Amino acid sequence: MAVQRIPAVRAAVQIMKDEGVETVFGCSGPALLPLYAAMEAGGIGRLPVRREEAAAHMAFGWARTSGRPGVAAVAAGPGAARLVTGLDAARQDAVPLVCITGRADTGPDGSPHHATCRPPDLVRLAGPVTKRAERIEDPARLPGAFREAFRIAREGRPGPVLIDVPAEWAVAEIGYDAERDAGAGFRPPRAGPVRGAAPRPPVPASGVPAEIAGLFAPDAHVVSGTAGACARSGPPGWEVPAAIGVRTALGSLGEREAEVVAVIDSQDLPALAEELATAAQHSVPFVLIMLTPVLTPPGHEPDFPDHVKLVEAYGCAGRYLAGPADPAELRSAAEWARKEAVSTRRPVLLEVRAV
Repeated sequence: MAVQRIPAVRAAVQIMKDEGVETVFGCSGPALLPLYAAMEAGGIGRLPVRREEAAAHMAFGWARTSGRPGVAAVAAGPGAARLVTGLDAARQDAVPLVCITGRADTGPDGSPHHATCRPPDLVRLAGPVTKRAERIEDPARLPGAFREAFRIAREGRPGPVLIDVPAEWAVAEIGYDAERDAGAGFRPPRAGPVRGAAPRPPVPASGVPAEIAGLFAPDAHVVSGTAGACARSGPPGWEVPAAIGVRTALGSLGEREAEVVAVIDSQDLPALAEELATAAQHSVPFVLIMLTPVLTPPGHEPDFPDHVKLVEAYGCAGRYLAGPADPAELRSAAEWARKEAVSTRRPVLLEVRAV
C-alpha cells in the first residue's frame, strides 16, 4: 500500500487499535474532539469521565485487570494537573498507562488562543512521575510518538507515559504507510496480570475487617486500599473509578458476570462519587462496600452525610447497616447488593456503620 495523506490523529488511532486498545477513558474538551471522532471511526470505544484524575484511575484498573496498557485522555486545561496523582500511582505500582492530553490551538508563544488562563505545563509536571512525557511539535511525529509510548509503558518496569497533543497537529495531514507500520505493535495476551505488577492475592482477614472479607467470593475482583486486584494506598475516592476500570476490562475479556467489589472509607467517597453516574449511565455494575465509623456521642444525631441518598442521586441503589451487624444480616445485605448490581447493571452501595 502506498503512502497515504491522512490526518495525524487517524494514524495515531490506527496504532492504538494495533496495540490492542478497546476503550479509552476520556474527559470532555474541544481539543479532544478530533481524537474521539477518529476513535469512533476506527472502532475504539470511549467511556466518558467527569474528572481528570478519575480517568487515570480507570485506566489503572483496566491495565491491572486486562494485562494491556490502559489509556486515558483529558483536555490540557487547568484541571489536567489532577492527572499527576493517577500517574504517580501507576509509576509506584508498575502499571502501564498511556495518557493523551489534548491541547487547544496555540499562538506563537505557546499559549492557547482566546484562553482566559494559561494551562499548566503538563510535560514538566508529569516528567517526575512518568517514564516519558512528550509534547508533539510536528504532526509527522505523532504516529511514532504513539508507538513508542506503548512500547515504553510496557518495557522493563511498566509505568505511565504522557503525550501532549496540540489540536492543530492532530488534524494536520501527514504521509502514513499503514502497511509498513502494521505488525509493529504489541500482541497482548488475552488476560493475566500486568508483568511487574503485584498479582491479585486472596482477600485476607488482615487486609479488611474479617466480617467484610467473608462476604467476598473466592474469585471476586476486589478493589481496596489493603487487599485485592487493585490493592494500593491511593488518593481519596480512587477506588470508585478504579472499580469502573476493572469492570470494563472484565467485560472486554468476556467475563461479564465476574464479581467486582470495591471497599472504601466513608470519608473518601465524596471525592470522586460523581463517577458513579458514569457507571450507572454506561451499565458498569459493581458492589461498593463502605465502612463508616460512628464517632458521635450517645444521644446525638450522627454528623455524617446520608451516603445512600447520595448514590441514589447518581442513579444507583444503596442500603446501610448499623454495626456491629449480625453476620447473618450482613450476608443477607451483601447478597441483596450482588443481585441488585446484576439486575440493574449499576453500582450498588452497602454502607456498614460501625458503632
